[in-house]
Amino acid sequence: MEISKAAQIIEKQITAAGYSIEYAKGLSGKVYPQTRRCFIPHILTRKSLYVACHQLSHVLGNVYMKGKSKHGLIEFRAEKFAHKRMKELGFSVPREMTERATKLVGRKIGRPKKRFLRLNLNRKKSVDDELQRIWAQQNKKDQEIKLEGFNF
Repeated sequence: MEISKAAQIIEKQITAAGYSIEYAKGLSGKVYPQTRRCFIPHILTRKSLYVACHQLSHVLGNVYMKGKSKHGLIEFRAEKFAHKRMKELGFSVPREMTERATKLVGRKIGRPKKRFLRLNLNRKKSVDDELQRIWAQQNKKDQEIKLEGFNF
């Protein structure tokens, strides 16, 4: 399948969900569910197709859960969906995009942990067992996600 045909399929699915498509510069994308707008890059390469697939996952609603899940978990599911959709369309996922996805999800998961530790380190001078136990209890869902290998 050609990239132009795949682009038409992705764009039809986005518009069928009731979203308007606006084109972003570069390899970035964003979905605004309140205003029903979706920013995707012009789909000319496999990388831009991958970004559009990622945004499609947010549009379809199987990933966007209105705050019920942690943001890192939502992004992990979106990346998983994008990999799956690329394979269904008959394209291989560029290695750079997989590495980029790994960094994105790792950053989304690590940011709250760093914030939590920073806030509690200001109150205590060292990280003790009690602080680590509290952190483990609050983030049981994050333990499901294994970034080693990032296999899809």
